[in-house]
Amino acid sequence: MPDKINPSPLNEQPADIILLYPKTGMDLGGHTIAPPHSLLAVAAPVHRAGYTVKIIDMRVDFQWRRHLQQSVGSNTICIGISSMTGNQLFFALLMAREARRLTDGRIPLVWGGPHPTVMPEQTARHELVDVVVVGEGEDTFFELVHAMDHRQPLNNVPGLAYKDGSTVVMTPPRPLLDMEALLPVPWELIDVEDYISADNYFLKNSPRTLDIGQTSRGCPHRCGFCSSAAMRGRRWRAMSVEKSLEMILDPVRRFNLSGVWIRDDEFYVQSSRAFSICEKIVAGKNPISWYTTGSRVDDFNRWGEHEIDLIKKSGCYITKFGAESGSDRILDLINKGFHVEDTLKANQRCKKHGIVPAYSLVIGFPTQTFEEINQTIDLGFRLQAENPAAQLENMAAYIPLPETPLWPLAVEEGLITPDSLEGWTDWTIDEYDLEGRRLAWYNDHERNWIGNISYLSILSNAVGNLGGGIQNKLMRAVFLNGLKPLQPYYRSKMQRKRYQCVPELTLARAMRRRIFSRNERNFR
Repeated sequence: MPDKINPSPLNEQPADIILLYPKTGMDLGGHTIAPPHSLLAVAAPVHRAGYTVKIIDMRVDFQWRRHLQQSVGSNTICIGISSMTGNQLFFALLMAREARRLTDGRIPLVWGGPHPTVMPEQTARHELVDVVVVGEGEDTFFELVHAMDHRQPLNNVPGLAYKDGSTVVMTPPRPLLDMEALLPVPWELIDVEDYISADNYFLKNSPRTLDIGQTSRGCPHRCGFCSSAAMRGRRWRAMSVEKSLEMILDPVRRFNLSGVWIRDDEFYVQSSRAFSICEKIVAGKNPISWYTTGSRVDDFNRWGEHEIDLIKKSGCYITKFGAESGSDRILDLINKGFHVEDTLKANQRCKKHGIVPAYSLVIGFPTQTFEEINQTIDLGFRLQAENPAAQLENMAAYIPLPETPLWPLAVEEGLITPDSLEGWTDWTIDEYDLEGRRLAWYNDHERNWIGNISYLSILSNAVGNLGGGIQNKLMRAVFLNGLKPLQPYYRSKMQRKRYQCVPELTLARAMRRRIFSRNERNFR
């Protein structure tokens, strides 16, 4: 293990463990930000064991460099970094580079999160990575910290990847965790007020909304584009009703919340559990609004009238559905498990019960034709025509992710796999796909059309929602006043499939690239 370094002259608050959370994008305008749940999760066991933990969140801490320098001390054991595939990797590498510089390379850098988990060997080979925590990190990181602190070998810690000379060592995988044994969220490690905001996107009447994390993990379904199965093997595990209720209501009481976002992949996998939670929220007379990340139209269609009314009575008056496509062939290709008629049925049931459905749609799957993409556009407009309360999120371009079910087909269709961490840093920005690495099954013009559709879907449907989520009042006013009057024009353009030629989007892309490049220069 590297020797510990001497504390910096500015080091007023040294920590045993420093955990870094990079920006997840350009974060223009200060949109609502979720707490760094991955870091809070791995911090909980070491914090309870008595280690001093410092969490530095680049998204809310504009002096992160100075705070990083102040946190490094003679007793610092390691610096942890969490990252997803895409933009966040760019900023993770930037933070790692700064940590190396400040510590002269003497404190090990430990990486974890979705991307290092699915690409552990490639991640471990990078010069700015010393150890990778693979999979759920609570127990693994605790044992790793103990081994480093006591200068013990790492090969006895399951769930790691690390360099031994020119070889990457992979220790045996660690079993998935028991959700009932998880520790409470150590909210005291962050300033929670940084993450509480008025939710203008879904809970429009909730002035104090917080993303509280997960009451369950994993998903038993096999959607082709989703990385959940790659990380958790299609195993769904949940907290008990009682533990789930405490996780939901404790932050409500502590932080005087009016709304919560429950970030489960699929909250309703075990419907009886979900309904019991709702019943107890109602019985306890807890006046909160809430919504959850994952809902399926086929599950919703199986529920009885009383159950739908119960969910609404408990404070969940909006539900997010992954409708994905207006083509049954594509729904079968991605193993969605339902068809377009099921989405239309759920839409009618939502209308009947006064539940607001929010649909996600995805375009650009391998082998998907533009006729099928047009069917997806038509589905979006039909859902809103048949239920005016229905909301459409961004019609996102498909992003191939490693180890997902569709990955082999994407490679077969010409996808070029990055050979380093740097190659993944632009994996979620459509206008940077100049070489057709991610959507190789389309030509240059077609990739441009897909980008146009994604932009137009925002301009025609989500300007109000996105603009309302901007915290900066001036930026919010500029965004809404500048774009909302144009929404009918873009809706018409989208509805008529006039997405091949949208000159103003070329300018928008150029501006976005310029801003990103400026961000890149500023953060170097």
